[in-house]
Amino acid sequence: MKQLLVLAGFAVVLSGVVGCQSANRRIEKVIDGEGQFPEFLAGVWEAEINDSKWAFKFEDDGSISKITHVLAGEVDLEEGGTYLKGREPGTSAIFLMGPCEAEYNANTCELRVKIILDYYKMKLPQGELEGKSHDFFKGPVYEDDKTWKTEWLSYSWLEGADPPDTDAIESNPVSLIFKKLKIK
Repeated sequence: MKQLLVLAGFAVVLSGVVGCQSANRRIEKVIDGEGQFPEFLAGVWEAEINDSKWAFKFEDDGSISKITHVLAGEVDLEEGGTYLKGREPGTSAIFLMGPCEAEYNANTCELRVKIILDYYKMKLPQGELEGKSHDFFKGPVYEDDKTWKTEWLSYSWLEGADPPDTDAIESNPVSLIFKKLKIK
C-alpha cells in the first residue's frame, strides 16, 4: 500500500510539472540539408561507458521516443520522467526530463543530440542528492557501418556544490561510439 501511495504521489507531481508542457516541446527534431531524417538512423543506438550505457530510440521522423540515461536508466520521453525504487528500505529516485532534441545535417552526415535532465532527486542510505544535467552528443554517422562516432559533453549541477567547469568539460569531450542495435 505504501508503494502505491509513493507511486501515486510521484504521478501527481510528474503530471503537475510535465502536464502543462506539450510533448512537442519535450521531443524535438531538426533536420538540415535535404530536410528529411534518413531511414537508416531510425532505430536504437547504444554506447557503453564504464558499467553503464547511453541509448537513444529514434523514430522514423527523427524524434527521440525513449532513452537509456547513464543516471536515470530507461526513460520513456512521452512520460516525461521516471521513478526508481531503491534496493534498500527508504531509498528511491525521481528523474524529470526536459526538452530532448535530435538534429541531423545531411550535408555533413553529423548527428547531434541534446538530452536535458531538468531535475533529479535520489534518496540514498547516506542522504539525498538533488541536481540536473545537460548532455550533448555530436559526430558523424554513416549508413554503411551503422556506427555513430560522438563527442559527449556532460554538464551536471548538484545542489550545494560548485557549478560545472565548462572550460574543462569543453576542452575534454568524452569519445563514445554508438552502434545501431538489430531490434525488430
